[in-house]
Amino acid sequence: MDTTAHTAIGMTDGMRAARAETRRIIEESKGDFVAEQKEVLLRLHEAGLITAEEVETLVQLYRHVIEASHDKGDVTRSYFDARTVHDRLAANVATSPVALVVAGATLGAFEVEPDPDGGAPTVVVYRVSYGGALAGIGAGLGALLGGPAGGVLGGQIGGFIGGIIDDKKGDKKK
Repeated sequence: MDTTAHTAIGMTDGMRAARAETRRIIEESKGDFVAEQKEVLLRLHEAGLITAEEVETLVQLYRHVIEASHDKGDVTRSYFDARTVHDRLAANVATSPVALVVAGATLGAFEVEPDPDGGAPTVVVYRVSYGGALAGIGAGLGALLGGPAGGVLGGQIGGFIGGIIDDKKGDKKK
């Protein structure tokens, strides 16, 4: 019998706890999006869902997104740098499934848009992307309810929701 308290907690209680934890992370990070993401990733590491090396690799990936979104950032270069990091994770058989989900959602901050006139495609990035952050949060919540498999599913759901929020905001940089 599973005696984990988190499996019996109600949805409203879970939402309230998640909001309180999110507020704590935001306040401690003082607007530093990379620090916020690292805090979430460290929680996944503490839960045994990703390794310390994966934390650092995912932070590196997230930095590429942040750098691209700055006014002077090179979106195309950052995209290809981020793809290299993602590909390295994906090619490593030891990479945890949760790390792959978070990496994929983080890479989702970039989009390659075709040129309507048939020219070269344009790489764009969401200025503040929620895909990677919500994938990490979703993975943590999912793992509480269903272990590593729940972490993967929660990460995917969080990433999907984050992508929808990004698209709804529509704040892209070319």
